[in-house]
Amino acid sequence: MIKERDAMEVINIFDAKNKLSKLISDIETKNTSYLICRNGKPVAELVAHKAKNRLKDSSDLHVGINGELFDDDMSGDFECLQ
Repeated sequence: MIKERDAMEVINIFDAKNKLSKLISDIETKNTSYLICRNGKPVAELVAHKAKNRLKDSSDLHVGINGELFDDDMSGDFECLQ
């Protein structure tokens, strides 16, 4: 049973389990979100993932490297490089 509440659609946990592929498809294509309830009580939200750029506006965190990165040749230390 799906009913609308605010901007999020409410669905019981049984229906969410049985219709998970469709719910995810709706989220991808229609930007829908769902509030999943058990016994009428909200337990989870199913929403689109929003990637965060954690380094946005943090140019002070970028470090430049001049010269050699290592003091010696470490290729002998790693079998995959031989």
